[in-house]
Amino acid sequence: MIHKHSLNQSCGLVLSGGGAKGAYQIGVFRAMQELGITHEIGGISGASIGAINAALFASGNYQKAVKAWSEVDLLSVFDTEWAMLDGKEGTFSREELLRLIRKYVSYVKLKRSKIPVICSVSRTITKDEYQNSIRGFLGESVYHGEYMRIDGRTAGTIEDIILASSAMPIIHEPVEIDGYYYRDGGLTDNVPIRPLYELGFREMVVIGLSKEMKRFQAYYPDVRFRGIYPSRSLGDLVHGTLNFRPQFIRECQKLGYRDGIETLSRY
Repeated sequence: MIHKHSLNQSCGLVLSGGGAKGAYQIGVFRAMQELGITHEIGGISGASIGAINAALFASGNYQKAVKAWSEVDLLSVFDTEWAMLDGKEGTFSREELLRLIRKYVSYVKLKRSKIPVICSVSRTITKDEYQNSIRGFLGESVYHGEYMRIDGRTAGTIEDIILASSAMPIIHEPVEIDGYYYRDGGLTDNVPIRPLYELGFREMVVIGLSKEMKRFQAYYPDVRFRGIYPSRSLGDLVHGTLNFRPQFIRECQKLGYRDGIETLSRY
């Protein structure tokens, strides 16, 4: 029997990036739901795949989040339609991922959300600089970390921000927003604690996707962190981050659920 627990106050939820490993966070969502603490989340931030999960969490339907991930595969991340054939950056289309976002993210709930939902993004060079650069890509480009809210925004803006936060360099085209080019938020802040901290949150649940992420207390000594991390390795780049096979996704969800129950039941 699972007993209800409390986080005791409005709590921030931080979702790190990590590609296919992000399925782990969906398992933790289930644990949070069963423990009765999802309603205590007062703000959400996410990077890359964590930004997509943040939108799913804010949509308020765990079953839809699970269903969305059941449709995630190599096609949704690496669409077989070649978006660029002239050597420019952005080899793979985002149309399949955009279809999943439109199907499972509730724009209405995000528009009416009473809590902040924030995505980390990485701004590159300006539009003019981008167009004048060699094929639009400079290996030495400087990324500037920024944070964008998707609550209270239009559907088009929500889509642009989520796609920007999850746009992997070289693989995906950067996303243009207000004349600037943005890409994967994980390049500059893969565990976006800062935006919630600046909003005043001093209690946070951090769902990381590797044990190496346990390093934040020193930077935020006045924050009470509840870190949930995989109890075993979720693999490397090839066998983890880019492993969108259904079996791996299900395994990540199961592990996230078990780790979530075990960790959150202590509080």
